[in-house]
Amino acid sequence: MNDEIIIINPTGLKADGRIVYGDNHIILFEDLNDKSKNLPVRIDMVVGILCLKGNVTCYVNGNKLRVEAGDMFVSHPNTLISESERSDNVEVRGICLSREYVKHLSMMPRNIWDIILHIEKSPIMHLQEDEISTYLQYYNLLRAKLLGRQGDNYDLIIDSLTQAIIYEIQDVFSAIVKIEPVKYTSSNMLFSRFLELLSESAPREREVTFYAERLYVSPKYLSAVCKEVSGNTASAIIGAYVMKEVEHLLKTNKMSIKEIANELNFSSISFFGKYVRKRLGMSPKHYRELLARNGE
Repeated sequence: MNDEIIIINPTGLKADGRIVYGDNHIILFEDLNDKSKNLPVRIDMVVGILCLKGNVTCYVNGNKLRVEAGDMFVSHPNTLISESERSDNVEVRGICLSREYVKHLSMMPRNIWDIILHIEKSPIMHLQEDEISTYLQYYNLLRAKLLGRQGDNYDLIIDSLTQAIIYEIQDVFSAIVKIEPVKYTSSNMLFSRFLELLSESAPREREVTFYAERLYVSPKYLSAVCKEVSGNTASAIIGAYVMKEVEHLLKTNKMSIKEIANELNFSSISFFGKYVRKRLGMSPKHYRELLARNGE
């Protein structure tokens, strides 16, 4: 039910007071919505938000997070956010990039699996004063160029500044996450393309065959490569992503069980119940009741 989950991406973007600049590739913003959002919002972009003042509390993929001054929130496409609250004095510097633009920049992290796992577990990084200063310098320069006169090298300058910001954020990650030297093997490249397809699928496709066909390999080979690179089979990785969305909607949304099953493209509420029961050990209804009793 597309009217139950708001999808935010650059396509058809309408300018408002919060957005400093927006086109089909880049969005810059320095303020957040005044009103809390109870419905889930799926952000289909790469996002980096530095909080300069105040604080923001929200659910990200079902996990309650608090972003305070000096924190940077980072997320990859298809992130679900809901029940956002903010202090009156909150001030941010945010950049959103379309997945197509990131591909254009060829900004593949040196170890995409480690980065994705870290962002899933902890999408908030606390920046030091010098890191904040560097980010703001790049942000302000990018802002000025986007809003200024377009010379002959305008596109190249914008690409270069955006790449520099991404590299700076990756350097912050490198101090937190152990990143192995890049290995351009066929297995790593296939695994990266699999993760890219997985992030683009919304609602998430659950069959390994779906991804294998688009990667021109057999399901068995794709699963073997995923196991080799990440330690998990393709099916296990897909299931983990699906269940994060299931748990998030059961925990933070007022949609009925049937509406959630439809939203996530399950053929029937019965099949949805069996899928959840197999992975959580209880029905969707009982899981939601358990969360309510525990005050989550």
